[in-house]
Amino acid sequence: MSITAINKPSRLVELPATVFSVDIRVQRKLDEKRAQAMADELQPQALGLLIASERIDGHTYVIDGRHRMAACRLANYQGLLATRVFTGLTLQEEARLFRTHNQMRPVSSVERFKVRVTEEEPAAVAINKVLSAYGLHVENGNNTSLGTISAIATLEKVFMGAGIRAEGEYPDLLDKVIRTLHRSYGDKNDRATYSRALMEGLGIFIATFGKRIEFERLEYALQGQVPRQITVQARTLKDAKGGNLGVCAAEVLHKHYNHRFKNKLPEFHEVDPRNNVIDLDPLWVDPAQYVREA
Repeated sequence: MSITAINKPSRLVELPATVFSVDIRVQRKLDEKRAQAMADELQPQALGLLIASERIDGHTYVIDGRHRMAACRLANYQGLLATRVFTGLTLQEEARLFRTHNQMRPVSSVERFKVRVTEEEPAAVAINKVLSAYGLHVENGNNTSLGTISAIATLEKVFMGAGIRAEGEYPDLLDKVIRTLHRSYGDKNDRATYSRALMEGLGIFIATFGKRIEFERLEYALQGQVPRQITVQARTLKDAKGGNLGVCAAEVLHKHYNHRFKNKLPEFHEVDPRNNVIDLDPLWVDPAQYVREA
């Protein structure tokens, strides 16, 4: 059993709800309906202990208890809230505290991913770096703006080898998937471009055939189908034969790639992915150079 301690001073105090500040880098998005429901039936004796960080800017930032603090403000509660206040925390330590205190509570994968990036967890940082290179960012599924991805589990699955390669970290595979979709559909994409089915299917396809793939041809094949069509075709195939939706999407992509071309890829069962490692071609530019500075 290992113990990960944050050895920074802290003290127990009582503070009014109005004193707290919020940093979205170490917080989930406020659920206004939940906060209002808590305010409508506020029970001060059941608020428990809040966790906060006192920074050098003089402000006290809530780490655990944002919804309770918001509910008190909405209810105009004038009482004091029991709070454990840490001093001298780094931003990464604040993120770790938030994640630790919310492991047993419903925090969305998107919000957890954002905090992991702030915490500088290597895998999350690497995934975020690939997305940033193409002007993309992680956001909740109900966000209708372009350039957003909410399929966190799929991003991580592709990053770890798409279930095809030996489990490890494959930022080049994720980069191939995102770059291919970006080149195929451009900036004017809909949310279906980065859907779970399409990203996982493309990840399986690329991880399986690797250096055998002609990417210009793959992009041409993709451009002949809108993203939603590919997902619908994958679901139809899944309904007919069963299995995983991502695998079915990969088979759909395989069919479109081979259609009308003489040089056809072999069937999936005829290929050993270990012999088809991805070669970064000379035109494959390091996406890090496209990362926008904050």
